[in-house]
Amino acid sequence: MWTHLRALLFPRACIGCNRDDLLLCGECARAAGDSRRVTLAGLEAFSCRPYAGALKAAIAEFKSGRRGFALDLAALASPYVDETVTLVPIPTTRRRIAARGFDQTALVARILARTRRIGVSNVLARAKGAAQQGRSRRERLAAIGRFRVRRTAGPHDPELVLFDDVLTTGATLVDAAHTLETAGFVVAGALTLAWAPDFTS
Repeated sequence: MWTHLRALLFPRACIGCNRDDLLLCGECARAAGDSRRVTLAGLEAFSCRPYAGALKAAIAEFKSGRRGFALDLAALASPYVDETVTLVPIPTTRRRIAARGFDQTALVARILARTRRIGVSNVLARAKGAAQQGRSRRERLAAIGRFRVRRTAGPHDPELVLFDDVLTTGATLVDAAHTLETAGFVVAGALTLAWAPDFTS
């Protein structure tokens, strides 16, 4: 009964094609283009699709506070998640969490943890400092020290895979990987939902 009532009160339709029951259908997500694998200062990173079309609109809506997109964005990433990995979501700033009501990357990671039965670690935290948004490409690439670790690595910690929404310059992922590796963790790679069209490796 609740499922039927929820569908009436909160209808879901694809942002790209208006298909019922999904905020972003697989066909519209795939229409953005092909996946991409890059190497960032020695870090292997995989991006599911280009940040374009309906996928771009979906991520923008999600980051503006529409948490319903989390399920469909997790479905986009799911085929590319190895069931042996432990994801480390790139944390957002407290100010943006307060504005949205949730940490968007952590939310998608938790859904992937449930659906793929993988580990998720919140070992990474934001250090005090400015957010990435609004910075120029040069400023993003030069910025370091965005993160801190909540603890150092132990002898039984698994290999980690960083997880983020959009690969823009790669600087955030490289900085996060460096922070974790300095604390003794092994970072096997990175996964993002999308990559920015102007990204150059």
